[in-house]
Amino acid sequence: AANSTLDIDQTLITTARAVADEMNADLCVIFLFDEVTRGLQLRATSGPLPYNSSHYTVALGQGYTGWVAEHGRPLLVSDVSADTRFNQEAGAYPEQMRGLLSVPIIFFTVEKLEGVISVQTREPRSFTDEDVAFLEVVAGQLAMGLENGRLFEQNDEELRRKVHELSTLHRVSALVASSLVLDNVLRQIVAQAVLLSGADRSVLFELDAATQQLRAVATHGFENTEVTRAAVRVGQCCAGRVLRTGEPSMSVDCMRADDGCFLRDAPEAVGDQHSVLCAPLVTVHGPLGALCVFSSQRHMLNMHQLQLVMTFANVAAIAMENARLFEQTREGLRTKETLLREMHHRVKNNLQQVASILNMQRRRARLPEVEQVLGETVDRIQGIAATHDLLSNTELGMARIDEIARKIADIVRSNMAPPHLRLNFRIGQAPYLVPTEQATTLAILLNELVSNAIEHGFEDEKRTLGTISISGAREGDELVMRVADDGQGPPPGFSLQAADSLGLQLVRNLMRSDLRGTVELFRADGAPEIGGTEIDASGSSGSYPKPDRSTDPRLSASQAANPAEVEQDAPHTWTIVELRFPAVLPVAATSTGAEQTEPSAVHVGD
Repeated sequence: AANSTLDIDQTLITTARAVADEMNADLCVIFLFDEVTRGLQLRATSGPLPYNSSHYTVALGQGYTGWVAEHGRPLLVSDVSADTRFNQEAGAYPEQMRGLLSVPIIFFTVEKLEGVISVQTREPRSFTDEDVAFLEVVAGQLAMGLENGRLFEQNDEELRRKVHELSTLHRVSALVASSLVLDNVLRQIVAQAVLLSGADRSVLFELDAATQQLRAVATHGFENTEVTRAAVRVGQCCAGRVLRTGEPSMSVDCMRADDGCFLRDAPEAVGDQHSVLCAPLVTVHGPLGALCVFSSQRHMLNMHQLQLVMTFANVAAIAMENARLFEQTREGLRTKETLLREMHHRVKNNLQQVASILNMQRRRARLPEVEQVLGETVDRIQGIAATHDLLSNTELGMARIDEIARKIADIVRSNMAPPHLRLNFRIGQAPYLVPTEQATTLAILLNELVSNAIEHGFEDEKRTLGTISISGAREGDELVMRVADDGQGPPPGFSLQAADSLGLQLVRNLMRSDLRGTVELFRADGAPEIGGTEIDASGSSGSYPKPDRSTDPRLSASQAANPAEVEQDAPHTWTIVELRFPAVLPVAATSTGAEQTEPSAVHVGD
């Protein structure tokens, strides 16, 4: 009963009924200890409720439940109604309870009190040592079940919080990458810094190098107009000092005690704020300003909050740096290229930092489900980071879709391919350029599709050799990409549009919202690459539509890294996912000269 579910309330109810039945008792009740209130609350009963209320609590030392919790040892009373210390609690039930056996629920690994479990009878009863031993074993099992349930809830909540933080950081990073309207970006940064760190207010300062003064350029939570025009000198106030030291700082009530604080003469703006965390905005070109967040807490903010504020400070520094560089882009194309490369490089570094944090969290996860979800999230982040790395080394923030495919193939093969599988990637030439927004989305889509192909297409451990093909072509005003594998394929009746896995939902949503395109899955024999001849669909089965797309002829032995592998691949049936979306750039912009020759496959090593 205690290990049948991670739902704590269901566990307690099932346990109470099972114990009462096994011990031939009239009532079994379970109280849990609340470390905040230092009291015990009734959470489960096999019979009637005391005073007909489910919100029944006792303090430590009160009644027999509080006595057992306080002393940490079993209590046996043959007639509890005759004991003046305990008869009040015994009389709280509609029928007078007399016989009592009560033991503490203790998680002995860390000697932590979890609660108290008691069995009671209407008639006087002298419980035996065997009864005590049995109930103590139940209490021990229950303690482990409760702790596991709490750990699951904590890990689940932590995972949800991490995903929320990641999506917010990605959204802000995307805003920085897509907009150089500095005021809008900075307003978003100060607002999201407050939201994620759990603070109440924030101010972002920008350094004026000529006057060595910090000037407020964005605020959140401050209604006072004086704060929006605040200025402090470098070295004064928390904001000025962190800019000089280059290190973040945390203080409590410094805005009331520091004569140099910009809020010293604005008590109405200070209000109930007590703690302040300041982080410098620094880039490779030097200090740019400071980000300060304020909280009503009367203690220092924790390290997690500090890391989040530092991340937003880095993003703000990037945004301010980008805005300055953008002013210089009007002087020539070379400066603009430098700006975009620097931006993507820093976004990549930020994403890798987030991936490192999540990797640390994954190593500490105690549940395989949590570790798997965190691992998948890290793979997605690394795919986006790899695309930003690719964009940082190309001109004008453009990336070729076959280069994106190679990056994703390297990452997924390293992280996802099982050791028993020799996996060969065929990446066809697709020299079509896509801008930053499409490149990032395409990286996420390819990461999901290739990961899904490895996880489900080659899950049979007897399979030692597999091939994944990624190809692309331009058809009119559309770009078409195919991800194909010669694995076992989906089960009969599988529908890509109805699949409820997170990865496939992500594929459908991103195709619809970001790329404004369509995604289709089908099974077919023959070469899966997009290009010249018709795919033989005679092997199609189930609910898969017969494709009418045009594809390249099957690779010849001279095009392959290993001719024997091409022949081995020939009779296989392929699972093909086709992405079709509008091309943003005109044909002239996507041409690199490679389209003048016949498309060929580039093999990525096993």
